[in-house]
Amino acid sequence: MDIMIAGAGTVGYSLAQTLSYKHNVIVIDKDISKLNKLDEDIDIMVLHGDIENPKTYQSFNFDSVDLFIAVTDSDEANLLSTLIVEDVVEVDRKIIRLKNDGFLTSRVIDKLAIDYAVFPDITTANKIKSLFTFPRANNVKTFHQTKHKMISIRVQYDSEVLYRAGEFSNGHVSVVGIEREKAFFIPSMDDEIHQDDLVYLFGRVDDIEALSEKFDTKMPTSIKRVVIFGANTLAQKIAKALLDKNLEIKMIEKDLAHCQTASNFLQGKVTVINSAYEDHRLFEEEGLKSADMIIAAGQNDEKNIVKCIEAKEYGVEKVVAVNNDKDYYNLMHKLGIVVVRGSKAGAHYAILENISSSSIVTQRHFCGGRGVLFMRKIYAASALIGRSIKAPDAIRTISMLLREENQYMLNEIETVEQGDILVVFGKIEEKEEIQQWIYTL
Repeated sequence: MDIMIAGAGTVGYSLAQTLSYKHNVIVIDKDISKLNKLDEDIDIMVLHGDIENPKTYQSFNFDSVDLFIAVTDSDEANLLSTLIVEDVVEVDRKIIRLKNDGFLTSRVIDKLAIDYAVFPDITTANKIKSLFTFPRANNVKTFHQTKHKMISIRVQYDSEVLYRAGEFSNGHVSVVGIEREKAFFIPSMDDEIHQDDLVYLFGRVDDIEALSEKFDTKMPTSIKRVVIFGANTLAQKIAKALLDKNLEIKMIEKDLAHCQTASNFLQGKVTVINSAYEDHRLFEEEGLKSADMIIAAGQNDEKNIVKCIEAKEYGVEKVVAVNNDKDYYNLMHKLGIVVVRGSKAGAHYAILENISSSSIVTQRHFCGGRGVLFMRKIYAASALIGRSIKAPDAIRTISMLLREENQYMLNEIETVEQGDILVVFGKIEEKEEIQQWIYTL
């Protein structure tokens, strides 16, 4: 595809880096230093100019592009650019990143014929909110095709018992991935599950909940008292998403202006504490050590890590850190911190998943982008109905079929029926092979 990206910031850079392997990419920005870095690092085209100026696109040597992606830090610039570019270049699809969630209920996106809008702050807030439904979970993924969920759980129990992946794989739930130290792998039935492994379970919620009691005996079974470090825009939206959970929420922020904004935004329903210091005294003097969960929602990953470590030293088991820089992902996991993608990382993966998905096939990333799953529902007109399907050869995957909310390995099913759902789990290195297999069945 020919892809045009408006914005050479963190999200634009990471998208260009990923998409350039398979597509022709051009990035537009008025910051020449950012474009120079892109030009040096990645084999793409760069165009210096203002994305809100029609003259910028008039210097473009193509009559059309397959995809236009606007990911600058300005909602207004992103929205306007989708309108201006179409006056000069024919665009098949448009994707946009927006900060203002007021556009969720606005007709602007439809009027501008934008195919997909990602609201990364809302996505991050909802990811954290899902942890309150599954207190032992590190991450929860939902899917529109099925009620099945994928939930990751840290293995931490007092006994020396070693389980095997096959012991937890049945007609309702399966172990579909394991992260051990810095490595991620797709397990076989005989692979052992070790202490401190992060195990990815896919299946019915009740069955995953039952298994979580075996894997994790340390995390709280309910969460009532929450502390959020930070009162930035993201932290405010996290707090707002939690208001219907009947929680005792405290926000800690040293910037007085942020505190005032947060207090007004949350209408006094959250205790906002303006703290000029950032040391252990907070846990003692403000009673933070009695929290059931600590959420470090700052823009600096190192500070988020420090807050989580301090909380653990005071006995808080459930510590959550917003991950802004993927280089810190492995360290956070190694320290037993629950990792939630920050706004920029969330936007990156949401856009990639949308590009790789279709009306028939859904693609999702997990385990910090090291795992990938594809899901394909069998509709009434599908040519697969009545056929027998074999799992992809040559690569390690877990390939299954969902039928009436029950799970079957592909070799257990003679023929495919209408309403079935194919699901394949693999490592990101095998993404292309899995994608080709599931699209060309």
